Amino acid sequence: MNVNQSQLSRKTDQKDDIKMTEYNINDIIQSIVCLNDGGWTPSNVIPLVQKEIEKIHAETIQSVCNNSFDVPAVFSEANDLRAESQLLIEEIKTCKHEIEANTMAEVLKSIESHDLISKEIDSVNFAHSIVKDAILCGKYLKEFEEGKKLQSFTKAVESVYDLLLFVDKPKYGFDQLEIYNNAKVTGQLIMENLVHDLTLEWDKMVCLNKSTEENRTTVSVAMTMGETALCIDVLNALDKCKRLDEKVSQMSRFLLDDILVPIMNESCLIEEHENGSNLRLVFDHKVSTKPQYDEVIKNMTYIFSYISKFLDFEFKNNTTLMILLGRNISSEFTDLIVENVFIHTVPSNITQLYSYDQVTTAIEKFQGFLSTVHFFPEEGYTLLSYMKDINSLFAERASKYILESARTIMLKDLSTAMSIGVEKIPENSDKLKSEPTDVDVIEALDVLDKTIPNSLLFFPRCMISKSAQELLDLVIETMEQAVQSSDIASRKLYNTARLIFELYDAVVPYHHEIFLLSIPQYVALFHNNCMYLAHNLQTLGDKWSNLMDGSCVNYAISFLDLVQKMRNLGYKYLTMQLQQQRKQILDNIRSSDMNCLIGKDVLGDNAEAAVRQCLRQLQLLKNVWIGVFPHNVFTRLIATLVNMFLEELIHRVCTVEDISVEMATQLTYMYNIVVQKVPHMFHTQMDVEKYVVSWAKFKELIFILGASLRDLESHWNDGNGPLAVYFSVEELRSLIKALFQNTQFRANFLSKIK
Repeated sequence: MNVNQSQLSRKTDQKDDIKMTEYNINDIIQSIVCLNDGGWTPSNVIPLVQKEIEKIHAETIQSVCNNSFDVPAVFSEANDLRAESQLLIEEIKTCKHEIEANTMAEVLKSIESHDLISKEIDSVNFAHSIVKDAILCGKYLKEFEEGKKLQSFTKAVESVYDLLLFVDKPKYGFDQLEIYNNAKVTGQLIMENLVHDLTLEWDKMVCLNKSTEENRTTVSVAMTMGETALCIDVLNALDKCKRLDEKVSQMSRFLLDDILVPIMNESCLIEEHENGSNLRLVFDHKVSTKPQYDEVIKNMTYIFSYISKFLDFEFKNNTTLMILLGRNISSEFTDLIVENVFIHTVPSNITQLYSYDQVTTAIEKFQGFLSTVHFFPEEGYTLLSYMKDINSLFAERASKYILESARTIMLKDLSTAMSIGVEKIPENSDKLKSEPTDVDVIEALDVLDKTIPNSLLFFPRCMISKSAQELLDLVIETMEQAVQSSDIASRKLYNTARLIFELYDAVVPYHHEIFLLSIPQYVALFHNNCMYLAHNLQTLGDKWSNLMDGSCVNYAISFLDLVQKMRNLGYKYLTMQLQQQRKQILDNIRSSDMNCLIGKDVLGDNAEAAVRQCLRQLQLLKNVWIGVFPHNVFTRLIATLVNMFLEELIHRVCTVEDISVEMATQLTYMYNIVVQKVPHMFHTQMDVEKYVVSWAKFKELIFILGASLRDLESHWNDGNGPLAVYFSVEELRSLIKALFQNTQFRANFLSKIK
């Protein structure tokens, strides 16, 4: 079979020498049949096709004969291979039958033996595991006893802790034994006893107590820790049983909440025992002021020095109790001391800000000390983190201080007064020492003189509260600080200055409300304060801008919008006071016989008393207002009240239909008292005639009450006399009818009054 395969291979290797003609059927058909010629028929074409087929058949035979393949040999070789394959199949079937009959029985028997052996091995391993676990439990208990004999908390805790870890996740089968339950309960009881003993040892080494009384709190600290075998043993044992973090956390929280934070906020007295192991801190609640930063740093340095003496020793690799203490509270401590102490050291004025280095130096020194005692790590913590926003903090601090100072000033007594202003406003402002030569400048100054009143630059002589001047001085001081500050602080101070006047509007009327509604002098001073502040607000923005000259300011500086608001505040309470005074005058008149003259022949004594009371009221106002208000303001205010008073007296007479001779005489007497008293209520008697509109009419009314008809006729003078000037036709006719009987002369006179 191998020989034949070799021959076949040799023959087939010659196939590359065979060359056959390639036929294209389409080309042959086109050569036989002309497709473009529609006259051909199948009978004509068939002979040609047969001839072509015979030609191809002959060529095929020739090609096969010329081929190097031995086709019969190939067929013979294929038959031999088929016979050999059949023999191999028969042999395989025979082998399969023998395997199934003999070998499989032995294999099945071996598998059964293997399963039995595996079960026996598993049983032995299970028993071995249980025995091993029981021995391990005994080993842990034995190690505990050894640690107990050696008085080693660490070794005892380690053995019990390992035992509890082991019984916490027991292997299968061991948890079904009674020894497992006994070991678990025993381990838990032992661990509880150990923790109790360790807690007692800890409490002996760290004793923290606090007692609170009515006005003070006392904190006692006693420590005996040190780098001793017992102390290290206790700490490692607590660490092994996961109780050290809890103890350190409790100590840290007590230290922070009951010692460090109170030191930041309250007065503290520290007393140390002679042996140096006991410390006593007394916090006095009666002292309301917060301690200064240097006092806080001093007390805290003392506290940390004390505790580091007992806690700053290594009990395991690179670990001390001071390090653990710092990990617990250093971050919170930093935030609290910055918020409660160091933020308050930020100065409230620019002068203190320039000398702030001594504060930061003290804080840096304190921070270095905390790193030395290992409360702070070497890097990562800084007590001066707030310094990155020092400009904003300064602005906030200065603003708060200024507003608090302003509020304190506003609460002061308004009656503490001072004189201010000029007696007389100059008619022409001072000429410039050197006259400008520029024509445009001269023209601009001329327009300025004509359009802006000279009084804009001067404030009339009057009295104001000293607190108003203090408030203005505070604003000017704020301006001066703003010039020397950074952009952030400067803008904040500008807004603060504006807030001062907003605060004035809210605080002063509210705080002094009772006095402003009841005491005329308070109202006068408050009015002047508002006018004085408004006067300065007109130019305050320009002054500020001049001071800020050279600085890049990207916001508008102006106080003009507050001017009218401040004036309106003064007007409001002055108007309320005038209305109150007017009401009192009218009430006095209307509560007497002057209220209704109809049907009366004679007035009672209360009429004259009411008039005199009104005059006393006006005189009192004169006494408390003269010299307080500016001259012109005082004159106009008194003139307004006097004019109202006179109009009321005139109205009472002009509305009566019948006035007896006796009543006319009484009215003349009372009204003459008014004429005598009123001029003395002004700076000069000429002011009455100039500012009291009803003064001439009132005097003419007195004349009417005591005159005859002929006198009246002469004063009428055909509509050209004083009566025609001050009285209307209706008023005059009504007065004549009320005062005189109906006679022909009266009728003739009345007919002339038209």
